[in-house]
Amino acid sequence: MQITCTDLSFSYPEQATPLFDGVTFSISDGSRLGMIGPNGSGKSTLLGLLTGRLQPTAGTVGRSRPTPRIALIEMDEGDNKPVVASALAVRDPRLAHSWEVMQADAGSDSALEAAAAFAAADGYVVLAETQRTLAQTGVSDRLWGHTVASLSVGERLWLRVAEATLAGADLLLLDEPTSHLDIRKRAELAVTLQDLDRPYVVVSHDRRFLDLVCTQVLELTHGHGRLYAGGYTQYVATMRAQEEHDRDIYTVQTRKVRQLKQAIGASRQHAANIELLAHKSSFIGKTHYSAIAARLEKRAKAMRRQLERSLAEAQGAKPFIEKKRAFAIDGTTRGGILASFESVSAMAGDRILFSNLSLTVRGGEHWCILGPNGAGKSTLLSILLGKRQPDSGAASMARSIKVGYVPQQVTLTHGDELPIDLVREASGIGSEDARILLGTLGIEDDQVFQPVGLLSAGQQKRVFIARLVAARPDLLVIDELEGNLAIDALALLEQALSQFTGALVMVTHDAALAHAVGQQFISLDGIGGWSQENRFDDEES
Repeated sequence: MQITCTDLSFSYPEQATPLFDGVTFSISDGSRLGMIGPNGSGKSTLLGLLTGRLQPTAGTVGRSRPTPRIALIEMDEGDNKPVVASALAVRDPRLAHSWEVMQADAGSDSALEAAAAFAAADGYVVLAETQRTLAQTGVSDRLWGHTVASLSVGERLWLRVAEATLAGADLLLLDEPTSHLDIRKRAELAVTLQDLDRPYVVVSHDRRFLDLVCTQVLELTHGHGRLYAGGYTQYVATMRAQEEHDRDIYTVQTRKVRQLKQAIGASRQHAANIELLAHKSSFIGKTHYSAIAARLEKRAKAMRRQLERSLAEAQGAKPFIEKKRAFAIDGTTRGGILASFESVSAMAGDRILFSNLSLTVRGGEHWCILGPNGAGKSTLLSILLGKRQPDSGAASMARSIKVGYVPQQVTLTHGDELPIDLVREASGIGSEDARILLGTLGIEDDQVFQPVGLLSAGQQKRVFIARLVAARPDLLVIDELEGNLAIDALALLEQALSQFTGALVMVTHDAALAHAVGQQFISLDGIGGWSQENRFDDEES
């Protein structure tokens, strides 16, 4: 199996410039490719080109013969088909129908007829293979009778991977499969992909996950694509080495440009002086001085050509030198106990989320709340913020504490206002500090003067965070920071939050973020238990 993409370019009809241009890479039987880039850089569009659903504006997508079968796995809501029937339908829709009739009307004439047709078509052999594949892919037998729509996001993802395998797909394309998966489920998915016997392409914002499952990384940014060997960590190391190399080239060539400009200026002045002497001299003197002037002009032309080459090399390196902004995201240095839980318990209906949970948040401490989906992490934050009362125990917060809260989904209602004005109004800091803060969080250049209603969901979230931290809160509470954030934005926020001087309580499913920012950890197990640790171990989370 081979797919070769050569000089791909793609533009949507309303676009003045291509979404990306000149993208070249290939996929073969052993490929484990991760795709990264800012939101809107064209990752999902590139998956559409691989499937053939979209056609490139320029360039080619070459496919080996026979044409590879490609499965695009995206998050969907599912339907009311039972899990086994959904998987069987991939192999043979008639078998799936017979199976549903057999299960729904057991003992009836229609069920007996369906069973006969099922057996005649080797249905039990196909059923055994289907169930084996489901189990190997992580869809346990307790789910086989459930409807697809009733599955969790992670369970439905596992089912789609199993269905792609049963369909005999030669290549799997997974578009952000880690979205809405907790840390443990992301690790389980990584193991599933590592054991997969076919190539895949994964679009993901989870850096630790990319390290586990990828041997190559394709970065889409600034309208171009670049392929790197290794996982995400190796990509970062290679990129930083390239930036240093480009910075060295830029420094050397700009120095050479200055020297050449000075030399050309001096040569021109010397030539002008010679020409003046030639004008005042006799015929023999004129000839002598004109020859000298001609040699000087020839030398000046050579230096100008060298100057053009140096300018081109410097300009070629300059775009890769990213702006390095530094803004300490300050909280207050308020000490003492800011918030505490004493034997707090919380219920969801008849289910215990957690019980007898005690914790103390002091000034400057960074806490991460971990655990599977539905374990009660957001409920814990609601009790901490005073939005919900515990079912038992006591929760308290220090008096006159200044709290900044970032929910999972952020929508700014100030649609016509500018990010720089929103930050200044919320905090009273000056325009330059507001720009630097927004730049630290990845809102740069013209974006600070763009109405927030025109920004993406991830950009709005960063503006929201900038408003909060500019006001220097005593305690910053964040519920799943990584939602709506691309990998580059998440890396920026991680660096900034790790230096945040105030107290921080954050729910996250991102292992790299938890490792970099957290100092204390509360892990909920999803069945009512919890544990507290002072180190992060993603294998146990």
